[in-house]
Order: sequence, then C-alpha cells, then structure tokens
Amino acid sequence: MMRARHFIAVALLLALPGIAVADIATSQALQQALQRLEKAQRSGPPIPPATLSGLHSSLRMMTRDQVNPVLFQVDRAIFNARLAGLSEQRQQVTEQDRFNGLRHQVQSLTRQYQALQNEYGKLREQLASKTMSGARIQHLQAEIQQQQGAMPIPGVTATPLTTQPGYSKALTVYAQVRAASDGVHVTMPVNSLFSSDTRLSTSGKQRLQAISGILKQTTASEILVRVAPQPLGANVATQRAETILRTLRHDGIPGTVLALATGLGLSSGTAELLLVNASPTP
Repeated sequence: MMRARHFIAVALLLALPGIAVADIATSQALQQALQRLEKAQRSGPPIPPATLSGLHSSLRMMTRDQVNPVLFQVDRAIFNARLAGLSEQRQQVTEQDRFNGLRHQVQSLTRQYQALQNEYGKLREQLASKTMSGARIQHLQAEIQQQQGAMPIPGVTATPLTTQPGYSKALTVYAQVRAASDGVHVTMPVNSLFSSDTRLSTSGKQRLQAISGILKQTTASEILVRVAPQPLGANVATQRAETILRTLRHDGIPGTVLALATGLGLSSGTAELLLVNASPTP
C-alpha cells in the first residue's frame, strides 16, 4: 500500500507541468530505498515498531523532497543511517543469541563434568573399600586355618598382638606403630605430611622417604594406604591417599604391594599405612 502511494506521488510530480519535476536520479534512489526496506522486512526478524516508523518517516521525507536534490540527499543519508542501524541491531541480537547458546552449552558441560567427578569419586571409594575388605578376609582365612591346624597359606603369616617387628622401633621416630591381628598399623597426622589439600610439604616428603627406606625391610604382602575422611570431603581423603601411595612407589616400595583402602574408622586427621601379613624381622 505504502509503495503504491509512493509511486503514485512520483507519477503525479512527473505528470504535472506546472510544478517542479522530480529529478530522475532522486526517483531512482527513492525506488531503491523502497526495495531495500522491503528486502529488510522479508529477510530478517520483524523490525521493531519504532525503527520501522523512523524508516517510513525518512521515505516520506525523500518522496516530498524529490524535487530538491540537496534536501533529498540529506533525507537519503538519514534513511541509510537508520537502515544501517537496523542491520547493526540485528547483528547484535544474532551475536547475543549465539553467546547465550554457547553459555548454555558450557553450563551443560560443566554439570556433566561435575556429575562424572562425583561418580569417579564414588568408584574410587568403592575400589578402596573392596581392597580393604579383601585384605581382611584373606588374613582372617589365614588365622582360621592356623587355628584348625591346617597348612598356612603361602605368603600369608599372622602377626601376634604381642609381637613387634624389628623395624618398628625405627618407624616410631616418624609415626605411631601398633601391631594388631590384621597387620602392623603405622599412623601419622595428616597435617605433618601435607601443606595443602593434596600437595605434600617438604617435611612430609622427607618423612615418607625415611619411612619408605624402613618399609623395604618388611615382608608385608600388602601395604594399604588409608587417610581418614576429611572435612573437605571424601574425594580429598582419597586424593591424599593416592599422593602418599605414589610417593612411596617413587621412593622404592614396589607398586605390586601398594594399594588404596578406605579411611573409614581412622581417627580424624590421621593417615595410616597398614602392613598386611607383616612378619617380624630379627
């Protein structure tokens, strides 16, 4: 409708000999402006009412000033500026939509990562618990067979409560040592080993290095690394136990005898090495 009225106005200006005739160049420019606006309406989202009203106003001014090329160029510049503003506005909206989409993807991936971390922590706790349970079952079977007069299981010996291994005196310099039915317990305060959540302090590294040298004298079939649950969460306790295990292995303890175990039952703030089936040395 608007386009038809514009063309009628142009035709009237050209047809009336008594008034100034519109410049052919301005008429062509006006037609091009109309086409550009129609294209903008077809090719993108709806134009905001205020913006569309301004564009229509510029077209009316251009139609009125066709007979005056100087004023027409001013009107045309205003129209072009408004149309450029519309294009920039649409580009900003597109970029904002793209940004929002990426943000939603990041949030979704973050939630998935957190869920996987939680699941990984649970699996590590289950593995540590199973390792501890298996060691206890093996030792109990050995004790039952010995009490029944059966042949001992190869590589498995019981450590009497009253028997302290020969290396225990050396270990007491660095930790508390206690012999029990399930093995020899070597207990240390966690804060004497770690300077942060999972990083060993310099003195902690030295302590574990010294303990590793002494543990090389043992005949333990397995050394279980345990850390009591931490206020920061079960994952931190497991990570600290892993750090201790890696350090012992680095200091020469065979990886085949090292294993993680749950820290449930330990006094708060303690770490422990349980020497399973450790027999006394002379």
